[in-house]
Amino acid sequence: MINTLNIEALKQQYRESGYVVIKDLLRDEVAQAAYEALKNRVPWEFHYREMNTGRVGVIEPADLERLTPREVKRLVPPMATLKDNDFSFAYCRFTISSRAEDCPEPVRILSDIFRYFNSEEYLGLLAEITGDASGQEVSTWCSRYDRNHHLSVHMDESQSQTRIAAHVLALSKDWKQEWGGNFAFCDSEGEPEIIVPPSFNSLMLFKVPRLHLVTQVESFVSESRYSLFGWYKVEKEYFHA
Repeated sequence: MINTLNIEALKQQYRESGYVVIKDLLRDEVAQAAYEALKNRVPWEFHYREMNTGRVGVIEPADLERLTPREVKRLVPPMATLKDNDFSFAYCRFTISSRAEDCPEPVRILSDIFRYFNSEEYLGLLAEITGDASGQEVSTWCSRYDRNHHLSVHMDESQSQTRIAAHVLALSKDWKQEWGGNFAFCDSEGEPEIIVPPSFNSLMLFKVPRLHLVTQVESFVSESRYSLFGWYKVEKEYFHA
């Protein structure tokens, strides 16, 4: 499922900086199959959270297909800053079933990856890199960022979960930094400090909590930014063998 990794080098980088970018994580054929599923076969929902009201909206796939780009844009909230003391987002999401029999054949590769992420082998790998063996699950969802979509600055802390590290696998091809949609670690003022453009088949793994965001995708962009995202965490909640 994954390529051979230099574990010692990854451990050292994570220990020194609190994060690591693992290039070419999945084998080529697996990454390609996942990309094809995300681009052509996933029934996406649209998720957004408004500033001020905190209202979270979800547009189901069938309803999303009926909306015009202008109608979708009206639902996208402004991007909150740290000074706003608020949180906003807009992106498309798909929930992966961990049981192969519950996952439609066209997107079954995503379930295969989800199951591998929760295998003893992979959990052991994350335990080695992070230095924390208490993790019992890698929660995993699919995301798609289109024009104007974003994820405002936040820490990834959760009152209901013990998150050890955030786990984000980029699956966009030929994404350009000037398009926006870039992952960024932020300084204490919430301003982007370390910017990491999404690179196909690269995993961003970083210690939680840490201020970060996904910059807004520019309005002229016609491509979509894809990823698998979740957390290496203590509680076993979403994965069912």
